[in-house]
Amino acid sequence: MMKTKPIAMLTFLAAAGSAWASDFAAPGAKATLSVTYRFESAGKKQDKYDLHEWTVKRHAELSAEMVAKKPAALPALQPLDGAQTAKLQQQQAQIGKAHKQMAPMMASAEAVMAKCGDDEKCLEREAMKMGAAMSGTRQLDDTLKVGRETAAVMKPGADRYQAWEGRTQKGSYGIDERWHVVHADPICMSLPKARCTHDMTRKGGGEMAPAAGGALAEVDTQGTLVLQLPLPHGVLDYVETHTTDEPDGAHDVHTPKGPQKGQMPLRVAADGKSVGGRLSVPLKGGWRSQSGEQVVSLGAGGWHGAAGEPGKLVVSWRFVAQ
Repeated sequence: MMKTKPIAMLTFLAAAGSAWASDFAAPGAKATLSVTYRFESAGKKQDKYDLHEWTVKRHAELSAEMVAKKPAALPALQPLDGAQTAKLQQQQAQIGKAHKQMAPMMASAEAVMAKCGDDEKCLEREAMKMGAAMSGTRQLDDTLKVGRETAAVMKPGADRYQAWEGRTQKGSYGIDERWHVVHADPICMSLPKARCTHDMTRKGGGEMAPAAGGALAEVDTQGTLVLQLPLPHGVLDYVETHTTDEPDGAHDVHTPKGPQKGQMPLRVAADGKSVGGRLSVPLKGGWRSQSGEQVVSLGAGGWHGAAGEPGKLVVSWRFVAQ
């Protein structure tokens, strides 16, 4: 018993918490966080010499399986509020006070350990001497008082949060693009109106490879849901087809003949930040079924080829728990 450190003693005293009658899910319960990323871009650029027109549609639909963790008094995904921060500061100060109050007792206990080693009879005898010496003293009364104060301060608050952890995610995607270009390269002088025409299509779709879950969620029963949405991993396959009347030599790189396989990531970032990152939304009704939508404008990052055309990304999500 003399080997017990003050922190362990205080933890034991503070172990009993009060349950809060909230509608938490049982630990291990399942939930699904589904999200659809839908990017659309359409435009036309024309000047005296050239015409560029495009219509782009890309989408990915992801579904992450999630598992409930044990309800907790403090958050895992969101910052502490003012009251929680003050409570932790109070607890730290109280631990310091308890350490100071128990220092003489711990010094005596360490002296006994040094004297007796593993001799249990010696330990028992010296412990009884210590108890007798402290009985009725101010030091004992103050130590017991600090112990009661510490137990009260360290008592955990009512459970308020429940975190959900993503395990696996699966999804599907689709790509449908059309590009039309008319340009006045000098090599096109022999063609009608001295213009070349170049059309391109990209088409693709199917199932995405299953991936480890990166999705997270945390319910704050005081009215907030924090989500980390799943993102499409890897690249998406498509088939690209060109049709053109450009004579050979119109470009440094020859236009591909026939369907060509290609890959691209789904563009889900704006200003260098992932749109599918962490977001906090107010709860609406029962927390077990929540949904929302974001609409983000993505700026231009080039013409085609880099999947960087300007457009609108719509992110629709839904969280459903058992």
